Amino acid sequence: MDELVQALKAQKYRKNSLKDIAREHNIKESELKRLYQTKFFQDIANEINLDDLSTITVETIESNIPNQLIEEFKFIRTDLQKIINKSLNIAMTNGFITNINHVNSGVMTANAGDSAEFIFVARAILAGFNCSSVDVRSSRYDAIIDYNKSLLRVQIKGISSGNVISFKDRDRGGQGIDHHHERNIGQRITKEDCDIYVAVDKQVALCYIIPMSWVDTLKDDEIKSVNLSKVQNYKENWNIVKEVAQSN
Repeated sequence: MDELVQALKAQKYRKNSLKDIAREHNIKESELKRLYQTKFFQDIANEINLDDLSTITVETIESNIPNQLIEEFKFIRTDLQKIINKSLNIAMTNGFITNINHVNSGVMTANAGDSAEFIFVARAILAGFNCSSVDVRSSRYDAIIDYNKSLLRVQIKGISSGNVISFKDRDRGGQGIDHHHERNIGQRITKEDCDIYVAVDKQVALCYIIPMSWVDTLKDDEIKSVNLSKVQNYKENWNIVKEVAQSN
């Protein structure tokens, strides 16, 4: 690792030098970037007192609170500092720890998909919903929520980087597969498939809880790449579950 760090240092830590360093050391560029990120986050975390940092953060928030909310802020100040301290622990590891055992990339991709499902189910249960995973992999939905006598079908996708989500299945790939055949082209996800689409940010476990009634309003050329900025009102909006159940 020291040799890799010295190589990047020689390039003045320029990110556009990663490709050349990766080639020189016979390592994937994406893996090299991950190694650097893990080390540098850890190095900096070791030099920071998170208690002090959380105090500074709370004081900054307090200085921006309007006068009419000062007493409310004082009421929650201690709780706020505690949760900020916990959040900073996650921030200083660049999110949840991933693949420390160097699992094969293909296997890890499948496992990461499962992790998104488990994250959502756990979050839903913690939020007070009766939620279970669906074990049949050929199903068009991944989980069921039983709420107020309604069974809601939930499709879950994980996101770890980037700012876009897709409401279209992946095209089937691989050697000997006709990529142009209709059976191998990813299909649009609609309300016929599920009632709710959830995008799980695996880095920090945020959930975008999106009703399929909204997705169905998008045009075919819009569903392939939807910026997260367009679904901000669905981020951590667990009331969507109740609203969908009531509309069914």
